Amino acid sequence: MDFGTRSIRSAGIGSGSIEVTLPSRLRDLTGLPCRITLRDGLRPEIVLVPDLRPARQALQTLWTRLALALELPQGPLPLAETGIALRPDAALTRLAWTDALLLAAPPPHAPEAIARLLRALGVPAATQAGIAAEFVDACAATFAFAATALVPCPEDQEACDIAAAALAGAGLAPVQGAEDAGCDSFWVAAMPPLRRLRDLHLDLTATPSRHAALRRAWRQGVALELTGD
Repeated sequence: MDFGTRSIRSAGIGSGSIEVTLPSRLRDLTGLPCRITLRDGLRPEIVLVPDLRPARQALQTLWTRLALALELPQGPLPLAETGIALRPDAALTRLAWTDALLLAAPPPHAPEAIARLLRALGVPAATQAGIAAEFVDACAATFAFAATALVPCPEDQEACDIAAAALAGAGLAPVQGAEDAGCDSFWVAAMPPLRRLRDLHLDLTATPSRHAALRRAWRQGVALELTGD
C-alpha cells in the first residue's frame, strides 16, 4: 500500500524527537506503539510497524466465542479464509484492523463494528458448520444480525428479514447488547438465535427448494409494504 512521499521532521538537533506526517487514512492507528526498523542500503527506508497484537487477540477471542456458540471445533483465527484489510470494504468480505482495534478497546463497542466482524467471520463459521456454499454468505449475514440486530450491509436485507421471521417463529429475537461483545451474558443470550439460524441454513442446504419459497414470500411481503395492498 503506497501512501506516497512523506517528510521527516525533527523537534531540534539532539532532541531525538522525530515526526512523520502520515495520511489521514491512518488516523485510526493514532496512539498505537510502533516498532521502527531501518532498512539500510542504496535506498534506505525507515519502516514503522504498528503493534496490532491486541487487535489480533480480540479477533481470536471473538472467533472462539462464535465457534463455541455454534458448536464448532475450537481453533486459530481463520485469517486465510477471511483475509484482513486496514478498513472495512463495501461488501464486508474481509475483517478490518480498524474494527478489531475498536473491539480490543474497553467497552462500549460500536455495534456496527461487531456486525461487520461477525459478517466476515460468519463465512468460515458457516462453512465449518456444513452450510452449502450457495448459502454461506446469507448465513454469515444472519449470524451478524442475530448477535447485533443490525443488517451488516444493504445486500444482506433479504437474508436478515428471512432470519427475523425464522427467529420470531421460534420465539426468539436478535440480541441487543453488542456494545460489550466480550461479556459472558451477551454470548449466553446470542447462543439460541445463532444456533436457530445455523439450523435454518442446514435445512436449506438439505432442501434448497425451500429457499426459493422463502425468497418468494419475502418478495411478496416487500411488494405489499410498497403498495399497501
